[in-house]
Amino acid sequence: MKKFLAIALTLIMMFAVCVPAFAAVTNDGTNVIITGEKDVITQSADATIKTSTTKEDGTEGASYIVTIPAETIIPWEKINTEFTYKVKTQLESGKLLNVAVASSGEANLVSASDEKIAYTLSGSNLNYTADSEVVAETPLTFNINIPLDNWQAVPVNEYSATLTFTATVVDA
Repeated sequence: MKKFLAIALTLIMMFAVCVPAFAAVTNDGTNVIITGEKDVITQSADATIKTSTTKEDGTEGASYIVTIPAETIIPWEKINTEFTYKVKTQLESGKLLNVAVASSGEANLVSASDEKIAYTLSGSNLNYTADSEVVAETPLTFNINIPLDNWQAVPVNEYSATLTFTATVVDA
């Protein structure tokens, strides 16, 4: 009986020292947690990486820049003057930038003494739409047209007018 009791106690002590090896993968909503103990089989878990639409400083990632010269000088009696502006965009998928150019008022250059020279605008870039969400800086041109007769119908003076550029993000 003593031998039997000794063997039984020995077995009980052996089982008491053995720690079962458990393993688990859990997700608490913000972390994936892999837990395990010695001699556990290999486990794996997935973590998602993704981009944000905002920059590190908190500003919006999608943006555009339209660079317009503040002033363009037209030499006296120049019939066609090229006007160049630049567009750079990086927008969300499915969005494009549209830039429209228009004359303010009656399309007249006006002097300080209220004399007027009529002009027209021409060219395909008066109403420009980017062809992609991502555009490297693109120079765009259109023409300011003043017929020679219009020049010769007014005294030599400084004349000016304002062009209005309107930039709009549109669906592709």
